[in-house]
Amino acid sequence: MHLAQSKYPLDLLERKKFKDAKLISTPVSAGQKLSAYVGEPYKHPDHYRNVVGALQYLIITRPDLSYAVNQVCQFMHSPKDTHWMAVKRILRYLKATYDHGLVYKPGGMQLYAFSDADYAGNADTCHTTGDFCIYLGPNLVS
Repeated sequence: MHLAQSKYPLDLLERKKFKDAKLISTPVSAGQKLSAYVGEPYKHPDHYRNVVGALQYLIITRPDLSYAVNQVCQFMHSPKDTHWMAVKRILRYLKATYDHGLVYKPGGMQLYAFSDADYAGNADTCHTTGDFCIYLGPNLVS
């Protein structure tokens, strides 16, 4: 079984005028650290919040977007132009991978969990960022 939201990202890209955007292979550039103190205030914060909110809905079936979307969500209260550039990169990645999703296949019933943490990874507060994934056999469940 393949769970995907192929129509939703295409509609989002069309609504936000990114349908003809250049394709990119990763949602975040290597080593990218966003800061609340770098960049000029973004002139259209409501537009930023609208796009980021739409991206949040997509991570239900697109765990590959989770990290990138989490990064830009941290600045919804006061987005900067650097944050908007990060959102545009996510949209360009989305255009290249709009049909990606979760694949569920028959398999064992073993439970596997993986976690990762970035000690003091937040550039502004030095807080640690962490995440996890849980598999039931070969299938991602959380």
